[in-house]
Amino acid sequence: MNNDVFSSTMTYRGIIYDLDGTLNLSNYYYSVYEKYFLSLLFDLSDQSPEHIEELFKTTLIKKHGLTALVQSLGIDSAFFYTKLGCVMPISTLIPRDERLIRTIEKINNMNIVQSVCSNTGYGLTSKILDSIGIKRLFRVIVSSDETGLKPSPDPYIYTLNKLKVNAVNCIYVGDRIKMEINTAKILGMTTIFVKSYLMEGKNINYSNVDYIVDKPYEIPDLLAKINGEIYV
Repeated sequence: MNNDVFSSTMTYRGIIYDLDGTLNLSNYYYSVYEKYFLSLLFDLSDQSPEHIEELFKTTLIKKHGLTALVQSLGIDSAFFYTKLGCVMPISTLIPRDERLIRTIEKINNMNIVQSVCSNTGYGLTSKILDSIGIKRLFRVIVSSDETGLKPSPDPYIYTLNKLKVNAVNCIYVGDRIKMEINTAKILGMTTIFVKSYLMEGKNINYSNVDYIVDKPYEIPDLLAKINGEIYV
């Protein structure tokens, strides 16, 4: 980790953010998400609720990602997340975050293009970003509707191409090491790890993490230090 040593030689042109646990910080949303997710799976799958619940638990334990579970059941994930976005009362569960709005605006003013890359489908991703109040501030929003699933490099490369930014000039911000950070590092990106109660105790091997923040609100100050100062 490189939290105490900053280099003034690197210029960053873009940032790619994960969504859940990174930008979506609503505990209320996560407290009910599994209930809505499973209920919709029961409705759309022809398999027994007991079998689906077992698959769900296994997916969480193995950290394969819930979108992969949806697809493994033969359900179109784009349709699933559009439906989930309609079923869940997103605007009630996720409050507008004025501090995060100011954070993203401040980074835009640094001439850094910003994007979201999520394994969640666009139908839900867009409603979450709208509810937070930050959707309009991103140059690109990429979901699993368009590309493969993290940790595959495909969604990273797809998003970099959309941003027209090279990996070495881009930062990846996420809350999962195995599912997100490791791939970003392999591609040559700088990584910022956001501590998340969702993943507490589940992340191991922090060697690929360049910087750690408690919340995304800290990123503008971190960028200023990286680009403008040297701390030893």
